[in-house]
Amino acid sequence: MLVIEKLYRSQDSITSTKKFNQTYGDKTGKMGERTLSLNDFYRALRKTDFLRLECKRVIKEITGHKIELY
Repeated sequence: MLVIEKLYRSQDSITSTKKFNQTYGDKTGKMGERTLSLNDFYRALRKTDFLRLECKRVIKEITGHKIELY
């Protein structure tokens, strides 16, 4: 939820997650309702309109882990 909050440049992760689910829930599945591995989460984000590099940067900032998928 924190990654989604940062992608929306928001201060509220719950509202950001609701907005994300309304916009992309059909493509990615509902976020915030289940646990995903970091790679699966990134794969779901790739189905959205967010830039891949921005997603990678925010994930690294929040988790400290670098995503390496090709």
